[in-house]
Amino acid sequence: MSEKTDVIAASMIGTIIEWYGIFIFSSGAIYISNAFYPFVNPAISILLTLLTFALGFVTRPLGAFVFGHFGDRIGRKKVLLLTLLISGISTGLTGLIPSEASIGYLAVVLLIALRLILGFGLGGEWGGAMLLTLETFKKKRGFYSSFVQSTVGIGLLVGIAIFIPLVYYLPRSVMYSMGWRIPFLASFVIVIIGVFIRLKVKETPVFEEEKSKNKILASPEKELFKKHYKKIIVGTLLAGSSGNFFYFAIALLPVLFELKNVITVFDALIGTAIFGILDIIFVFIGGQISDTMGRRKILALANILALIILFPSIYLLGFTYFVIFLSIFAIAHGLSYSPLGAMISEIFPTNVRYSGNSASYQYGNSFIGGPAPYVSDFLGSIYYFLFPVFTLIFILLALGVISITKETKDVSLETVNYDY
Repeated sequence: MSEKTDVIAASMIGTIIEWYGIFIFSSGAIYISNAFYPFVNPAISILLTLLTFALGFVTRPLGAFVFGHFGDRIGRKKVLLLTLLISGISTGLTGLIPSEASIGYLAVVLLIALRLILGFGLGGEWGGAMLLTLETFKKKRGFYSSFVQSTVGIGLLVGIAIFIPLVYYLPRSVMYSMGWRIPFLASFVIVIIGVFIRLKVKETPVFEEEKSKNKILASPEKELFKKHYKKIIVGTLLAGSSGNFFYFAIALLPVLFELKNVITVFDALIGTAIFGILDIIFVFIGGQISDTMGRRKILALANILALIILFPSIYLLGFTYFVIFLSIFAIAHGLSYSPLGAMISEIFPTNVRYSGNSASYQYGNSFIGGPAPYVSDFLGSIYYFLFPVFTLIFILLALGVISITKETKDVSLETVNYDY
């Protein structure tokens, strides 16, 4: 492979594992709830599974802090090797945990522990992967951010490629007993491939230049929170809104439609496959357009599109509606995702960029996006109309932030001078 291809592949492999792990956990929620929470009724069991899913986001801010610090101190490449190993191995080990029927509550403890470890590793994965591309290619950053951001759809499709044959061919009893574990175990293979790919790439030229000028900070996080806290708030709200309607679509809607017996698990996988394909396509469209029209306009359009279909998506039930709504959410998320990745990296200077983009992205997904399925399900259990309210609030906040921010598509990564 060429050096450019190596960089793109190295930036993508870790986030593929990230989204693959998210997908197989959310899509396997029915099976996981049966294996680890059989001691309560099905509705509460699903709620506890979604809560466990959300707990994976608790340690992401810590991971962003730790790996952001070292990513700005010793370089992007070294940190990315470590985050890949942590996230991939913890995902694989999930498939080896005995069920609650075998070892009791210890099974739940192990499941939660691995989710917390996974979140810690993923806290530093996305930020470094994004910088590996943006700081290497420098120009057309919306387009190049699309490669990292396309891993959402790729991760979903890889998971589906493993999950669909299992659901289709294995007896229901086998899926509930051990079939759901196979997708988790497959992550071990992806990790091995990923390590070989990441060992081949060099450190980014932008970081090397910063290092040659002796501008590396002893405490980048101190500089970040002292001088750039407003940027973190902006990045958090933008990332949070995108993550919120993403998780509302792929983690909550399938479970909601399944529990109402409107669709089967297999139908949900088909719908999610369509989501993944459309997301990949529109990630590249959104990235390309944002290099000419700007990040802000595309982000605003995406949030408005998601806003329009929020409430219809919980009232119009049926497989056809399910596919339509997932498709529109995929288009909205795809359009927003590359401009988001580029923008929350472009607003920070090089010596705090890993810490800054990681903090923005992980705070947004940990405190706003990741908890969305659980919080929305909890609100919906109180009153059905409340299902989309949590997502609605943060879409409106994001639109407010977009209206007051400056455009970033033309800033120089070497001499960032972006402020409000």
